[in-house]
Amino acid sequence: MLLCVLTFFVGLGRPAITDSDEAFYAQAAHEMVEGGDWLTPHYNGQYRFEKPVLYYWFVALVYLATGVGEMAARLPSALAGLLLVLTTYACGRRWYDETTGFLAGAITATSFGYVAVAHQALPDLALAGFITLGTWAALVALVAPRPVGPDPQRRWWLLAAGAALAGAFLTKGPVGVALPAMVVGPLALWRCWSERASRPGDAKGPLVRLALDVGLLTLACLLLAVPWFAAMTATHGVAYLERFFIDENLQRFATIRYNAPRPLWYYLPIVAGGLLPWSPFMLVWWRPIRRLAQRARHLQPVEIWLAVWALMPWLFYTLSTGKQPRYILPILPPLAILLARAVSRRLAGQDPPVQKPSRDHLLAAAGAMSGSVLVLLGVLVYRAQAILVGVSPTTVLVGSVLLAVAGLGVSVVACSTRQRLIPVAVVIASVLATLTAQYVVLSRPGAEPVEEMSALLRAAGAETISYGRYRVFVRNLVFYTGRPHVDLSSEEQVQAFLESSEPVLCVLAEEDLRRARAHGVTAHELGRVAYLNTGSLTIRTLIWPDPSTDLETVVLVTNRPPL
Repeated sequence: MLLCVLTFFVGLGRPAITDSDEAFYAQAAHEMVEGGDWLTPHYNGQYRFEKPVLYYWFVALVYLATGVGEMAARLPSALAGLLLVLTTYACGRRWYDETTGFLAGAITATSFGYVAVAHQALPDLALAGFITLGTWAALVALVAPRPVGPDPQRRWWLLAAGAALAGAFLTKGPVGVALPAMVVGPLALWRCWSERASRPGDAKGPLVRLALDVGLLTLACLLLAVPWFAAMTATHGVAYLERFFIDENLQRFATIRYNAPRPLWYYLPIVAGGLLPWSPFMLVWWRPIRRLAQRARHLQPVEIWLAVWALMPWLFYTLSTGKQPRYILPILPPLAILLARAVSRRLAGQDPPVQKPSRDHLLAAAGAMSGSVLVLLGVLVYRAQAILVGVSPTTVLVGSVLLAVAGLGVSVVACSTRQRLIPVAVVIASVLATLTAQYVVLSRPGAEPVEEMSALLRAAGAETISYGRYRVFVRNLVFYTGRPHVDLSSEEQVQAFLESSEPVLCVLAEEDLRRARAHGVTAHELGRVAYLNTGSLTIRTLIWPDPSTDLETVVLVTNRPPL
């Protein structure tokens, strides 16, 4: 929990709500509280049918308790990260031992993929938390060996699984049930087949018991998930169901309508990057995998469960046409448990089962790789200071040095004779990297550009004058102005908007303003801000920072001369 505070909760109020998908959820929850419609989410005054309602409810409830703000919008995501960490810890502890569980939880709490999403007002971490809890509970109830005699705890595991799957369904739709079913279904059927083979006289018994258990799980899920969909159908008609299940789910999976096509190997680097700074330690799987290939060892049941748990969602999303990096979050908990088991055994000298040398060269190589990645990140942050508008060079230098020192510390510990401290060194390095990213790269002291633009709009009378925006602050501006804007999607619409007979305000990039003026549009500038969209920041931006392309000048104009 301390690690989660340091990596998930510290800095939730920074930066401003980014111009990314998180603005949809932050603003829709705001409109839910202001408008009083807790059934149908709205964004910018329009219905938002893209996702179910649960994450909006979470954020709206926090707004009611603490007020509207960046920290409140992101708090449910951070809490979902805490749930995910505790579930991973409990699973590793139950199936292996305390050491494995604790290390698996630490890996989950400090992996860059989870840390990044926990600091955004997005439902993906909540979905991953519900899927992880539901999958684990279903595996315990339906797949793990049962004690002899009555097992009243199994019913509670089934109810917990049903409630978690309902939460996943209400967070993002059918995928919240499909992924656990793809993992648990084959394993549960295999268990039934094994029981039938071992007890020929009771051939139907295992299948009947499985059907009853699945029935109880399904009933719990439906009782919690169906009412909201039924209310939405009663309010908006059957067309809502068609739009949600066909357009927003099936087409998102099978077509390029929402996401550009990406190669089959797309998720391999995403998984490796999401598990940083721990992913280099996957090297310790080399010996167990080689021994499996040589048939010198066999997979244990728990290893099979965890492998299927990680593999099936990866296959599902790999076969999907529409791919996004954060979709793959549900496969990281089983990978964290498998990785924690391998690292803890190696640190204890149990793999290979021979007398442990003074230094494990494979762990040393993995630690050196992890440390080198952190040092490289420090170098990239230092090189990117030209595009970190508003951040002092001293702050950038301190952040870069912290990253480099953290990376060197991991490398030194990994190559020393005190390799038992490797997990501690990696955890400390990850915390330092998180704080550097949060306070140096992603935010700056004082007002953020979108907040500056919002202040300019209020000063110009946006509370009474219609305002539009074109290609900049696409999603997050309305969160700070508190008033819907006109979405302008083409240069022709910009020209028509600024040629209106009524006074209007328009937010657009400086280059778009030049093109509008070239077409004879009269526009009077009221203010401008320099803008780096951290919501779409990529590794490429850090490797090749170029102020001329990465920074934009955003201008506020009016079609009437200012007084």
